[in-house]
Amino acid sequence: MASKNIHHSEISPELLDDLGFTDAVSVGLMMNNLDIENVQLSESKSQYDKIKNLLTTETTTDLTKVKRAFVLPMHNVSTDRLKAALKEHKISVTNDYEKADFIVPHTNFYDNYQSIESIPQTKLMFKLTNGFYSNDHRDSVRDYFEKHGNNVILDKRSLGDRYQHNVDYESAPYDSYVFSNMSLALADLVNNEHLEVIETDTILNQSANRVPMTKELMEDITKMIDGYSVSDEEYEMAGKIIPTIDPTGEPYLLYEYSDLLNRNSYHYNRNKDVQYWLEKHDIYRLSNMNAEQAIKYFEEKEVLDSRCFRALEVKCREQISIHNRELYTFKVQVKPEYRKYMQD
Repeated sequence: MASKNIHHSEISPELLDDLGFTDAVSVGLMMNNLDIENVQLSESKSQYDKIKNLLTTETTTDLTKVKRAFVLPMHNVSTDRLKAALKEHKISVTNDYEKADFIVPHTNFYDNYQSIESIPQTKLMFKLTNGFYSNDHRDSVRDYFEKHGNNVILDKRSLGDRYQHNVDYESAPYDSYVFSNMSLALADLVNNEHLEVIETDTILNQSANRVPMTKELMEDITKMIDGYSVSDEEYEMAGKIIPTIDPTGEPYLLYEYSDLLNRNSYHYNRNKDVQYWLEKHDIYRLSNMNAEQAIKYFEEKEVLDSRCFRALEVKCREQISIHNRELYTFKVQVKPEYRKYMQD
């Protein structure tokens, strides 16, 4: 049985060789309980990209092929929502990746840190820029170094209530790529085709609980979240509905209500599912676009259609500003490349 602790997976030299590592070294990383766990450090960006790609590149979209899912730690969608979506396909979630058929990746299992920032102990892998080692500034660090001979990464947790200038330290490689044991064990299983990778959106998009975005639905959402008399129950109800809304085919409505959704997003700062939906659909960016920018945005996303263009083009005309109106008359025409959107 594999440990749920991301640092307790077994890593052999053969596994590192199989993944292509040539310069990996073991270093220490301090945990919240002040224990120090081994992690692997490499100076190779290509190796970092390889492991990240193995853990994020979808290998199948067929949910009928799998029965047990392992969700990568620190997922930005709630476990309850993922479990509910997977249950529709008779798929269970396991905490033991050795019993899983596939993993569910996300964008929160890796990150970048600098100098002596606090590094979350559940981050599967990360890049550390301009970092440091310190091996004797506290008892647990000194004991670890004497036992293993491995350098210890100096971050805020390791530093504690001391200041960096009051401890002895040395520079780590300027660009350090750090891997938990679990990240390497999972990458090896994917690399050897023992685990599939299925993206979160693939799972959520195949859920029967999705509801199409309509004008009526968005007006109901508006009443639930926008106003001084809105109750906590209404906020909560809207928080359950918003992550299920499917805006496919309705880019104009997504733009029309983006400002409303963005203005009220603070109500859901702790709702992972709402935050995931808002980020996925670029609500913040859309809310700061004018109509012309929205047309270009949807065109680049390849979702611009005649209905959307016509609705936004009307708003574009309202935003046109022409001077010297006392002397001249002007005629506004849509550019030839956009006239196809004006046809039925």
